[in-house]
Amino acid sequence: MPFMTDLNSEDVKMKIGIFGGAFNPIHNGHLALAENYYESLHLDKIIFIPTSIPPHKTADYLVSQNDRLEMVRLATQDNSSFEVSDIEFHRQGKSYTYDTLLSVKELYPDSEIYLIIGADQFLTFHLWYKYKEILDMVTLCTSARENEQEKQELYDYAKSLDGLEKDKYFIANYPVIRFSSSEIRDKIKNGEEISALVPKRVCEYIFEKGLYSV
Repeated sequence: MPFMTDLNSEDVKMKIGIFGGAFNPIHNGHLALAENYYESLHLDKIIFIPTSIPPHKTADYLVSQNDRLEMVRLATQDNSSFEVSDIEFHRQGKSYTYDTLLSVKELYPDSEIYLIIGADQFLTFHLWYKYKEILDMVTLCTSARENEQEKQELYDYAKSLDGLEKDKYFIANYPVIRFSSSEIRDKIKNGEEISALVPKRVCEYIFEKGLYSV
């Protein structure tokens, strides 16, 4: 699997998934979601992009950029359809998706970009920095986590979002993943088992480095 210091430009039209996040740590739920999108949307590849400083969160809880990047690399290295980029680590300040997408579109000008986000992020998308400009660049992809009621809420929001055309979003109904990175961090602090929640290499890296233990 390519490990990209910067994104690699390819002079060919592709369908590319962009999966950003703190990945603090990356876990099996992230990977299952990416694999589902890859299959459902017939993507050519998915690029995982760890955020530097998330715009809507404090950075106090984050482990280092290098640690998060290495965990994503370890988690995805066996899947040739997954790539990793540290593009956001080369910019100063907070990580805005708009800026990242400009870089992606510059390198892949003829490709279709699919932006993968969580349901909570989707339902607050109107608050994102330059969200209308983002809508011009991508197809939004999200998934209902709980039930049909939540899925309907996502559809209702999509229909109400100014600038979002009906052919520019994809709402999936994948199997529910009932754990989060914050819960994994809490389990580590409490000395609980996490081997079923993260890839083996990531689990080994966390304990080798003593991450999240204090």
